[in-house]
Amino acid sequence: MESIRLMYYAWRVVTAIVERLPLRVSYGIAACAGNVAFFGWRRGHRSTMRNYRQVYPQLPMEAVRRLARMSLVNYCKYLVDFVRFPGQTPESLRASADGEGAFVQLERALADHGGAIVVCMHFGNWDLGAGATAARGYPVTVIAETFADARLDKMVVGAREKLGMRVVKLDSVSPSILRTLKRRGVLALLIDRPLPGKGVRVEFFGQTVEVPAGPARLALRSGAAVVPVGFPRRHPWRPGVEILADFSVVAVRTDDDEADVARLTQAIMTSHERFIRAYPEQWYMFREMWPSENNGRKRGNGC
Repeated sequence: MESIRLMYYAWRVVTAIVERLPLRVSYGIAACAGNVAFFGWRRGHRSTMRNYRQVYPQLPMEAVRRLARMSLVNYCKYLVDFVRFPGQTPESLRASADGEGAFVQLERALADHGGAIVVCMHFGNWDLGAGATAARGYPVTVIAETFADARLDKMVVGAREKLGMRVVKLDSVSPSILRTLKRRGVLALLIDRPLPGKGVRVEFFGQTVEVPAGPARLALRSGAAVVPVGFPRRHPWRPGVEILADFSVVAVRTDDDEADVARLTQAIMTSHERFIRAYPEQWYMFREMWPSENNGRKRGNGC
């Protein structure tokens, strides 16, 4: 309980500082914080290193270490952007996402399917991408986890709502989601939360992992388009994202529901592999993505 309260007060302090400093100064502090966290946070350091060694098994250890360190640095910059979201105007949000072609394709997907499920990872700046989409007039619903501290949860939800998103909690998803997907709604959710024993098994960077089956099940049930999307940062010292979207993924229904879910989830994860390979330092996975037994043979090399 004490650590939960500390998290809330730490976020209040960070918010107060970032709101008063020039953006570049805030990014500089974020970069320092990311470097300190990388060397001081043993569990996160170890898990992030193992994840990147799975992605790039042939890279020298120093190169893997740099990717893992830059991942934490970029995540801290994402937090700076998140704190500053309430001050964004719709015009600045629309200008922050580079990818007109993606919105043209989104229009086609909505016309053909009625709704779209945008499947993201903890990668780049997914909130800025969702905010830019909402600022263009699309009804965006975001499924989010609930923070243990109700005050912190209210602050995070409030920041997203000010960006024009509707926030639905993961533990209270209702049939209204299906109605949203039949009315040209855009549903955004994250898929890179490992769920050993509870999710669907897929191959990801050459190793089996279990991830949520929800995106695939919703797509197959609703008929909505399913679009893996990444929003990598365009510049290290300025906000703004590029849109990486794969509109080629198709949900196909057969008589075998579980096989359909597995096949669609695999297609989603394969798309995200490409996004991560293009911008590996912008993937924020600070717990082990793959089951521990799959990493056991590698642990002797050290981190």
